Amino acid sequence: MSAFDPAQFVNRIGQRLVWEFADASEAGTPGLIGSAREHPARMQLVKLLPTYVSIGTGLLIDSDRGQSKQQDIVMFERDFCPVYSINDDPNATYFPIEGVIANGEVKSSVNKSVLFEALDNIRSAKSLRRYVHRTDEGLGHLASFRNFGMAVSFAATPSDEFNQDINFRDQIYSFILCNSFTNSPDAVLNNLVEYQRRHGHECMPNIIISLNNGFIQGMQSNNMSLQFSLLTSDSFSFVPEKDRCFAYLVNELRQHVREARTVPLQALDRYMISLNGALPSCRARRFEIR
Repeated sequence: MSAFDPAQFVNRIGQRLVWEFADASEAGTPGLIGSAREHPARMQLVKLLPTYVSIGTGLLIDSDRGQSKQQDIVMFERDFCPVYSINDDPNATYFPIEGVIANGEVKSSVNKSVLFEALDNIRSAKSLRRYVHRTDEGLGHLASFRNFGMAVSFAATPSDEFNQDINFRDQIYSFILCNSFTNSPDAVLNNLVEYQRRHGHECMPNIIISLNNGFIQGMQSNNMSLQFSLLTSDSFSFVPEKDRCFAYLVNELRQHVREARTVPLQALDRYMISLNGALPSCRARRFEIR
């Protein structure tokens, strides 16, 4: 019996994920597409992540009425993130950004137009704003934070307050997964530079995985080191490691799940109506207290 290779096992999950998403796109109606994407590969992926992570598909929203484009994969907090779903239609399922850990686009093959569409979808999600409420605990008005999967929040210091503009662990983790690039890796890198010149790099994906080619990730060119986020990068780098690239993505996701931060749970209350204080109009009848 040959030795079990976990990385190869995980990579095969990635292959099934791409195939099954491609099959789902031919299902016909949005409801059928959503059902088709409830597939074994996605369930296998859930098993590789901490138990407080669930996976769905739909749109992301913020409490300022911002809304993303449709997202193929949404990784969210199972215990805390409310899911607003109309008839279980993936085109009408909404996830508050405060409870979302990661998002992904899944494509069969990627040419320039498909790449730019996927980048637009990622950018629409990554640019949403988690609600920040600053309090003064003696060090100034600072934004507190919490880790995913935890209800407790932590008071911040000036050096570690929540800030999704500069701290990549305060952003959602975003990825593109495909079976193959239709163009050469050099052409894909040139396309990414073109897109970055138009839109900036702050809301671009953390990683792009091609199961038949390898992966693209940010890099610091001065020491040729791969970076977890483009916020700390100055280059795009293609790594021709195809045999274990999906396993590498899963490992990156696991690390982000453990270390990522979001805002306190009270931010999720902003999506619901609160009736605190005096009511503007009501009828009342007093009763006798015995």
